[in-house]
Amino acid sequence: MTGDKGIMQTGQLAEHSGIEEKTRVFIIDDSPMMCRVMEKILTDDPSIEVTGHALSGKEALMSLPSTKCDVCTLDVHMPGMNGISVLKHIMIKFPRPTLMVSAFTADGSKITFESLRYGAVDFFQKPSHKVGEDLMAQAHILRERVKRAARVQVGAARYLRLKPVFSKVSVPAAESSGAFPNGLVILNSSTGGYSALLSLLPGMTTPPEVPIVVSLGTPISYLDAFVNYLNGFVPFEVMRGKNNDKLISGRVYVISAQESAALEQRGDSLCLLLGERQDLSDDEGALDLLLFSASELFGPDALAVFLSGDEAKGLSGAKEVLRNGGKLIVQESSTCLSSEFPDKVVTHVDATSRSIGEISKILSNWTGE
Repeated sequence: MTGDKGIMQTGQLAEHSGIEEKTRVFIIDDSPMMCRVMEKILTDDPSIEVTGHALSGKEALMSLPSTKCDVCTLDVHMPGMNGISVLKHIMIKFPRPTLMVSAFTADGSKITFESLRYGAVDFFQKPSHKVGEDLMAQAHILRERVKRAARVQVGAARYLRLKPVFSKVSVPAAESSGAFPNGLVILNSSTGGYSALLSLLPGMTTPPEVPIVVSLGTPISYLDAFVNYLNGFVPFEVMRGKNNDKLISGRVYVISAQESAALEQRGDSLCLLLGERQDLSDDEGALDLLLFSASELFGPDALAVFLSGDEAKGLSGAKEVLRNGGKLIVQESSTCLSSEFPDKVVTHVDATSRSIGEISKILSNWTGE
């Protein structure tokens, strides 16, 4: 821990002196070629420095104590000690923000999400030259993910003890009919959102009494796999939100922040409208549009919840929810892997900070009345 504090203090001094500190990365992958590819991609950004690499879990655990780094990239599948085992040792012995790197096949997605339970802060699909995949775009996303991961509060990472759910609690017939709900909850999260949702939703022992829409800062291509994984631990239905879905009380609908979402009343039903992401301005984007829409339809019966995240947009929408009598809750800063946006909401508007356990109880009992 002493070394971590020293690194943090150095970064703070550099920030105050106007010197931009480089993000220092340690690469763990059993393929020498992939290590070279990753290093080339990362160091194309002058603000990133690769301070070392390891070709096995054993080598990584020997090298990390003496290697200065702000973030590790860790291959999920390695011979001998696999990525999950290495991650456990890292988080216990010398915690570092860790970004899991995976081929993310159908078989690989489960173990990738399992790593989030053991303290990984994010994951990324291995760079690939497959037909139709833009390597330059992949490289840009990887660099951004690494820099975001380096900023998280690694002390907030924890092992999540989740119990599998083998049967779902049924929604009452009156609610499953699609009647217009009494209220609505909008959840928003970006960096650290996977872990926050894996703590929050399994903690709800009963279905919510209103629909919950989750806007998650993850690529659309990962969303179905994460929703399927999450569903294994939640006692009620978690669904991938689709365009024109009728939102039903007792269910959770997950969408990507890359999508623009709005709500529309059609007769006695509430419908979700999804399209390509659009930003209103430099400060307002897709999340603001969703919050404006929820506030207009539900007024004081709208609840907005901001979990761990660093997205810059959504503040205007939060203010609109309050202006129309709705309520705002943010995840307690000390428990966020990234508290940048929750802190911003608390600073600029009248929001209440709550622990994940408290938010779970609030969502279970929120009736919108």
